[in-house]
Amino acid sequence: MFFPYRARIKLFRFPWLTVLVCVLCVWIFWAQYNNQRAILRAADDFCERENSPTFVRVLQWIGGRADASTCAQIMIHLYQGGDDRADVAALVKRHANPKLATGALATYYEEALLGAYRAFRSSAPSNLTASLWYTPGSWNPLRMVTAAFAHGSWSHLIGNLLFFFAFSATIEILIGPVLYLAVLAVFAIGTHSVYSLAMIGNAQGLPTVGLSGVVMGMIGLFVYFIPEARISCFLWLIVFYRRFAVPAWLLATWFIGWDIYSQLSGSKAGVNFIAHLSGAALGFLLGFTLFRSKRHWAHELVEE
Repeated sequence: MFFPYRARIKLFRFPWLTVLVCVLCVWIFWAQYNNQRAILRAADDFCERENSPTFVRVLQWIGGRADASTCAQIMIHLYQGGDDRADVAALVKRHANPKLATGALATYYEEALLGAYRAFRSSAPSNLTASLWYTPGSWNPLRMVTAAFAHGSWSHLIGNLLFFFAFSATIEILIGPVLYLAVLAVFAIGTHSVYSLAMIGNAQGLPTVGLSGVVMGMIGLFVYFIPEARISCFLWLIVFYRRFAVPAWLLATWFIGWDIYSQLSGSKAGVNFIAHLSGAALGFLLGFTLFRSKRHWAHELVEE
């Protein structure tokens, strides 16, 4: 895999806001990470205590085994949902063994599982990630912003921040701190709004987190300003490592092309390609409509 890490641009001042955004993302994800660990500990503690005969049979019915590990997996799975009864019904439909319970007994087991889960949820910490993510049908501008700064994993966070710093530091210098903050908000709200529009009538629209829509917006804006600027990248293939530089327009073409292919092919990679593509388009559009006067002197920053 390869990552861009620096635009070969002469920065005449330090990009403080870009660094602060990176620090904020790391701080938020550290809080998410600790919160998730606390939830896992709560699930383990609950499952060690909950050993009633009925619940043991429910675990065998759903998970095939009646141990604390199976219980914890079920509790965490349900905890990440949004509708208790619907999530329990979906879990039963997908995993329950019909040989172990049918008819009224199956209904009884389902209610027992729902009751056990609600008991767990009442004692577990609140889900911090769920309080930050953006659900496409909500049209909540504040959540559109908070979701951009939350992430799903350490690899998700690190990958986004490498891309973000490589391109956003230059944008901060070119347009100044006030416009830079405004552009961040426009990208966060704009990409999530497009995601909501795309998910209208789609029951499979999932909550989303991550800075990638904003990152792609910064890439689009960067390419509008200085498409010929070279971007330093590093390539790592287990035992092979190499650094190289490519023009910004070529790098953007590669990533946008890959996102288009993934979206059209129905990739199940868990990536919000709609946010990626809308961010790139919005970035280039903002450059063309609002920042045309800055384009001529942006070229003076390019390193030879």
